[in-house]
Amino acid sequence: MEKNRMVDFSVGELIDNTRKKTANPGGGAVTSLVGNLGLNLILMMAKKDYGDERLNKKSQKLEKKFNKYAEELKDLMQEDIDKVNVLIKAYKDDQINDYDKYIIDANKAPKRTIELMIIVLQDCDFVLKHGNIAAISDGEIGLRLVKEAIHSSFINLIMNEENISDPNYKKTNYKSIINFCDKLYKDNMKIIKEREKKWDK
Repeated sequence: MEKNRMVDFSVGELIDNTRKKTANPGGGAVTSLVGNLGLNLILMMAKKDYGDERLNKKSQKLEKKFNKYAEELKDLMQEDIDKVNVLIKAYKDDQINDYDKYIIDANKAPKRTIELMIIVLQDCDFVLKHGNIAAISDGEIGLRLVKEAIHSSFINLIMNEENISDPNYKKTNYKSIINFCDKLYKDNMKIIKEREKKWDK
C-alpha cells in the first residue's frame, strides 16, 4: 500500500502534516478536501423518503452522482500532492528549462475540483428545497465551503498559469467562472433563507 496518502491520514495527522513545509498536503489538496466536506454536508439534508416516488428517485439519482464526485475528490487530493511535488522537483532540476508540461499537469487537479464544485452548485438546489430542514444549517455551511473551494482553487491555478512560457497557451477565464459561481451561490442561499423563514413560522 502506498505510504503517506492523504486519504489515509487520521484527522490529527492531517492537521500536523498541513503545517509542515511540504506539499503533503498543500493548499490545493486541502481545497479539494474542503469542497468534498461541503458536498457531503449538503447531502446531510437528503431525506430517505420525501413522501413522493418522483422526488425519491430524483434524490437517489443526485445522491449517487454526488457520492461519485466525493470519491473522485479523494483522488484529486492525492493527484494535487503528487503533481505539485513533481513540479517542485522540476523547478529544482538545473537540466530542465521548460516547465510548461509540469505546470499544466499540476493544474489538472484544481481545474477538475472547480468543475465538480460548479456542478454541485448547479444541482444542489433540489436538496436545499426539499431536503431535511433540521439540517438546513449544515446545508448552508456546505454551500459556503463549496463556493470557497472554487475561489481557493483559482489561487494556485492562476499563479501557475502566469509561469507558462507558451504564448499560445489559453489561460483560464477565471473571472467569468467566479461570477457564475457567485451567482449560483447567491441563488442557493436565497433558497436556504426562504426555507428558514418558513421554519421560523
